[in-house]
Amino acid sequence: MILKKMMVLSILVLFVSACGGETKISPNTEESKIIIDEERSLVTFYALLENENRSSIGPLFAKFIIYDETLQDAIGDNVIDFTNEEGEKQPFAIDGKSAYFISESFVYNAELDNEELVNQVEVVISNENEMELLQFLISNIEKIEAPSS
Repeated sequence: MILKKMMVLSILVLFVSACGGETKISPNTEESKIIIDEERSLVTFYALLENENRSSIGPLFAKFIIYDETLQDAIGDNVIDFTNEEGEKQPFAIDGKSAYFISESFVYNAELDNEELVNQVEVVISNENEMELLQFLISNIEKIEAPSS
């Protein structure tokens, strides 16, 4: 009888531990930012993600959704996928108990205002089945001023 209970308990524990591995990715909102480099006319979206699980998570995919119309016009789109050099969606994985950053840079031709861009770019992280796992807005804006002549 005790052996039977132990076996049932063991199977139950195995089942619960197998199903309980919920993906836990969180944004590091203090380190995530939009960088406006006036000297080189570049705008960069930089997002830092943290994996709170012990095991690796992936493949993951990322995209940036731009809500500010001036920024959309400046870079020519309102949704930007995280891509490789060939322009294909770039899958990535985050090791257990570690962090991973993603970034995309674009040449722009517009006057970009730091304060108007706060919370105007959303980062969306999805799995290989396109199920959204995480969404967050970038609230930090860093401006690198062009040197005055």
